[in-house]
Amino acid sequence: MSVSIRAADARQAIRRARRPLDRRARVAMGLLVAALLVSLVAGISIGDTVLSPIRAVQALFETDGGVRMVVVDWRLPRALAAVVFGAALALSGSIFQTITRNPLGSPDVIGLTTGAYTGALIVITAGGGSQFAIAIGAILGGFATAALVALLVAGQGALGYRIVIVGIGVSAVLAAVNSWMLLRARLEVAVSAAIWGAGSLNGVGWTQAALPIAIVLGLIALLALGRRGLWLVELGDDLGSSLGGRMGLTKAALVAIAVGLTGVVTAVIGPVAFIALAAPHLARLIARSGTPHLVATALMGATLLSMADIIGQNLVPKHALPVGVVTLVLGGVYLVYLVIRPARRGA
Repeated sequence: MSVSIRAADARQAIRRARRPLDRRARVAMGLLVAALLVSLVAGISIGDTVLSPIRAVQALFETDGGVRMVVVDWRLPRALAAVVFGAALALSGSIFQTITRNPLGSPDVIGLTTGAYTGALIVITAGGGSQFAIAIGAILGGFATAALVALLVAGQGALGYRIVIVGIGVSAVLAAVNSWMLLRARLEVAVSAAIWGAGSLNGVGWTQAALPIAIVLGLIALLALGRRGLWLVELGDDLGSSLGGRMGLTKAALVAIAVGLTGVVTAVIGPVAFIALAAPHLARLIARSGTPHLVATALMGATLLSMADIIGQNLVPKHALPVGVVTLVLGGVYLVYLVIRPARRGA
């Protein structure tokens, strides 16, 4: 009897997750799409040479000329990378927050971003390495860190609480290892790695962005196909199993996708904080849903990273700030808000 009741509750929860957005949520989503389009157009319009939005869009359809080269060859890959990579980080954060059932369970908090940076640093300081080798190092570093955190919290219970605490500790240790590797590296290698480690879209062109964007889009497509598994994880192991879900395998597949998304992005632009932490929360507010909404989450992450990059390029005249610096400041404020919000509610 109890099994059938749990199954009925699970099916009802799945139906709620699949329910279309209400009018207010659709309006909010429309505004978010508009904000993303504005930030994308601003990304190809603003630079050393400022173009009007109309002129920048016109250049996309031209076949030659200096303006086309500036827009299509220099600015467009960076703008598209910000959109796609922001979506990737947001979806990765949503996966980890769902699995850990903790609002702080994002890859940058539990150490995966730092681990990916460690893997990339090992390749860089060992002899430079190609872009492909650095990418593989970052992805393997992310997976190794995920495996280490999972091993340390296995069988301990209270997964959401413990994984955040353990992840913060692992991240601190890896940050010390990263500093040690930078101190031992040759000066030019250390400077290059440190700049990259700040998280920056500077210098991202088609050569650096094309393949990673394709990989990220492929991983996002896999997540979209397996979104039912994410809903089952949101329901919990008991209800998910009552609907026939293989929860262990489902979680492992979702973690692999999330680590892959984080590792690929980190390999190209370095570690970027805040997006994976905040975007899923903000997306749920917009979608007015307690369950993960993949479209809203991806749009929110894309918009946040795109706007943060524009702020970084133009906040200080003649001195472009790495996007990771901008997101780190915003993330610190948001993290403080997440910590003090429960206390205020209980007051």
